[in-house]
Order: sequence, then structure tokens, then C-alpha cells
Amino acid sequence: MRKFAHATVFAVGVAAVSAVAAVDAHAAGISPSLQSFGASRALSAYELSVNGLAVEPAVLAALDHSGQRLAEAAYGMPLSSYAGSTLVSNRLALDAAANADIGSRFTNHAGAQQPFLSAVNAPFLDLANGGRYGGATFLAAPNLRLRLGASINSERLDHFHFDAAAPTGNLALMYDASQTRALLGGASLDVSGALGLDLTAISADRSGVPLGVANAAVIAPKAATNALGMAAHLDIGSGWVTTATFSEGLTQLDQRGGLGGSLREQSYGFAIAKHGVFGDDTLGLSLSRPAPSMAGGFSSLIGSGDAPPPLVVSQVAGLSGARAPETDIQVGYVTNFLNGAVALQTNAAFQTNYQGQPGATSVALLSRAKIKF
Repeated sequence: MRKFAHATVFAVGVAAVSAVAAVDAHAAGISPSLQSFGASRALSAYELSVNGLAVEPAVLAALDHSGQRLAEAAYGMPLSSYAGSTLVSNRLALDAAANADIGSRFTNHAGAQQPFLSAVNAPFLDLANGGRYGGATFLAAPNLRLRLGASINSERLDHFHFDAAAPTGNLALMYDASQTRALLGGASLDVSGALGLDLTAISADRSGVPLGVANAAVIAPKAATNALGMAAHLDIGSGWVTTATFSEGLTQLDQRGGLGGSLREQSYGFAIAKHGVFGDDTLGLSLSRPAPSMAGGFSSLIGSGDAPPPLVVSQVAGLSGARAPETDIQVGYVTNFLNGAVALQTNAAFQTNYQGQPGATSVALLSRAKIKF
């Protein structure tokens, strides 16, 4: 019932902004931010990691040759990642994406590159990464942009054939391993030519445990997250941009299996980036306090080979409040060649109180390249 309510809200929202846009279809000029969701830019870390799947060996063992596509996706072979915008009027654009980094694109300003592995403006929006996305961008005023969208990310395995001779294990339980549905909304206000403010919101429901992360964390079978985010970005000239952000989320975890309860968490961040260091590139430094139960950050990317979509997990220490706040310092560099046909990215990170463990530290380095044919 809830998914139908979400779909109804989304449809009404799109119809409303379409009607308003039709009234003012002859307004002069089209802001570049109207199509910034689908702007051509360097691929993000999520898109470089294909679709985020890290399939468990037990599943791979049971897939026959028709499952080779899934195996290749999990271990580095490219899947298509798409994001685009279609103008309906000079105030309204329809957005669509598949296997894309929704978190960074939703708050993207005129196609600016994102050098970090985790979202800076609104980390909870990463819950909508991957899968299929549809939405709209509406220019309510020359300096005010509104976005509304919905995404669904499903890991159904029913379009693959399983090898009858392979051990079955608990594959029946993984037939419909995980599904995440999310509604997203946002408003971006350009206060001046240098200062901008963002307000974002997300309501996400996840059912099932994503493939490849069952042994990485204690994850509740179901979770519902509602979060708000606020960010301010200041252009200080010569390609330098600073961003400060605050987010708060409330997650209701499934009551089964002793993993139930509610988590209210906050996330802080500050970043500074330089666009155009050597050409079509960006260099950035960020300092952040992520939400304690968000998985899929820098270190999990290193550990699994492909980053699972960030998700809210239930850990006993997290519910008891005994976790120490983690602090992440990250340096990132991303560049494009041949109009985006070649993308290179390098990131280094230092984390204190890693995964909430007091005194634990983590150092990680990642370099990646992707060529689009």
C-alpha cells in the first residue's frame, strides 16, 4: 500500500510542476542547472565501481553460464551507467538514470565534478544509488531549482538460470535478495553569484540483505529511513569552492531477529575543491563525521572490490550508543579526457575510530581508470 502512495505522490508532483511550467513556457533563457542532473562529467566513484554489486561466492557457484553477466559485473567488467535530462520547457526537465550515483547528481550544480568517494552535500541520498531513477527538475525562479524523483534498486535473480548440479544452500532465500525504494526531494537557492544553499530530503525503504554484504555487517532484514540534509557552498574564485553540510536521519529497523529499534543519526562534513587544476579535472579535500551506521564508505570499497550501495545497518553497539564517532579525512582527484571517454580517479583516506571502534584507525588508497567505448 505504501509503494502505491509513494507513486501517487510522485505522479501528482510531476503533474503539478508540468502545469506550472506550461503557463510560463516562453520565459527567456534556460539555466544550465536545469539539465545538470544529466550533465556530462567525470564518472563518480560509484559509477566507476559498475553497479555496486559484490556477489557472494555461494551465489556465483550456483549460477550457470547465463549468470556470467552478473559475475562480470561484480568483478570489474563494465555495465552501462546512464544519466540524462530531457527538456519539456525552459523551466522543466525530466531526469532519468540507471546504475548511477544519484546522491551526487541530485545536488549537482551545472555538472561540476565530484572528486570524493562519498557524498559531501547530502550523504543520506546515497541510499538511492544504483537501480533505476526517474524525476523532474523545475526552475521556480532564476535562482531557485526544485527537484523531485523516485528510485528503485532491485537485485532480483529470477532472470538468471541456476546450475542444477551446483550446491543450492540458501539460494531460495536470495531469489529476491534486496530491494530499495526511495522518494527524493530537494531545493537549491543561489543567494548570490558566489553563495548557494541546498535543502534535501529522502524517504527510503529497504527489504532484504544486499548481495555481497551479508557477512560484512549485521544488517536488519528491513529498514525505513527518513532524512533531511542542509548544505552551503561558497565559490571563492579561481575555481575554488567550499562546502559545509549537516544531515540528520531517523531509521526504523525491523523488529525480527533482535535487530529492531530506531536510530537517529547525524552527519557533518566540510570540503574544499579546486576545479580546473590542469584542465578538465578537480582536486578536493574533505573532513567529515559520517552517520555511524552508514555502510559503503571508502574502506568498504577497498575491502570488497566494489562498493555496495550505502545502507543503514543495525549493530548492537550502534543501538546502545557505545560507538565512538568516526572521523574521515579524504583527498580526491578526478579527471576526464576525450570528452569523458576516459576517466581517471585517485583517492586517499585516513579514518579515526573506524566503524565506531575507539582508537582504531584506517588508511586507504584507491586509483581507478575507466574507458567508454
